[in-house]
Amino acid sequence: MKINEHKTINYYAKYSILCLTLLLNACSLVYKNTGDIMLGYAEDQGIPYMLATEDVALGCAMSEAFTPFLLSFSQVTAPPNHLAILFYLMAGNCSEFKAWEEELRYLRAIRSKNTTEAQDARIAQQRFLHQAALRQLTGFHYLTLAIAEPGGQCPDFASDDDELFWLIGLVDGIQAIMNDIAAGGNADVPMDIAAKVGRGAVCLDNEKWWGVPVAIHAAIQATMPGSQQGGKEPLHALDQAIQIGLLQGMRIPQVLAAQVNLGLGNTEHVKKIIRKFAQEKNQFPGSQTYMILNKISILQIQAISDRLWTEATGKRTPIGKLGAFWDDDHKAVEIIDIEEML
Repeated sequence: MKINEHKTINYYAKYSILCLTLLLNACSLVYKNTGDIMLGYAEDQGIPYMLATEDVALGCAMSEAFTPFLLSFSQVTAPPNHLAILFYLMAGNCSEFKAWEEELRYLRAIRSKNTTEAQDARIAQQRFLHQAALRQLTGFHYLTLAIAEPGGQCPDFASDDDELFWLIGLVDGIQAIMNDIAAGGNADVPMDIAAKVGRGAVCLDNEKWWGVPVAIHAAIQATMPGSQQGGKEPLHALDQAIQIGLLQGMRIPQVLAAQVNLGLGNTEHVKKIIRKFAQEKNQFPGSQTYMILNKISILQIQAISDRLWTEATGKRTPIGKLGAFWDDDHKAVEIIDIEEML
């Protein structure tokens, strides 16, 4: 090969490499700009819209479909850690909804003495709870990346949004533990998260955040192994948190109170909470800003009612009977239509 030909080939090779490098850099810049735009839109418009929506099923679809898509931009721009806290909580709730249906199938099978069906339903329930626990544990981990790890010194919150994501991350943590326990511990959620969540809850103003910080702390004291505090004091704190939440149109403390009392076997108190939940619908209208959180709370209370009804009668809460129970006498009991609430 002649020297001039060799120089020409070498020139074209270098030129090709240079063009390829410029092209890749241009693509990276496009991806970064696209990621910045998408994440900015999600934070400024998508999240507020999702929080205010009334359709929980659509919220589930959005969280399950968009979570991997949005998080994929973390490879080319700042990671959307704040968004992940909420999206993984929602995705975990979606798995919980499926687990509830399997629990009802299990209870019906037990009632009809169908052992095989009962075993299959229990397996399916635990699989969905395992998935829920993993998703919510992931949301809790994103809280440590976005703001700080709960349990130590309280962070300096930059805004109300930071406080909201802190609260949601704490709920991620406590729900992950509860679902993992219900699933048999297969998700290996560290139990020390309970203590971290409890200490993290005191970093928030209880009055400002709907009584949820005190409700979380009381739920941990009442139910978590090794908390060393049970009895009436945490349950009384839960009742107080319910009133604070209702005055601001938020029902999350009612759900935590019902879950805690159900786990402790206080069935009559659970019924009382559900009755009050139904009766206070019109007296304490729900927050429009955080509509989806209230809609999820309604579904969670309905699920607890369905469980009690199915254990006793073999069928879930009848339409229009949320707030009433199979063993009520014929005295006046205010009831509401579940479909109307949803």
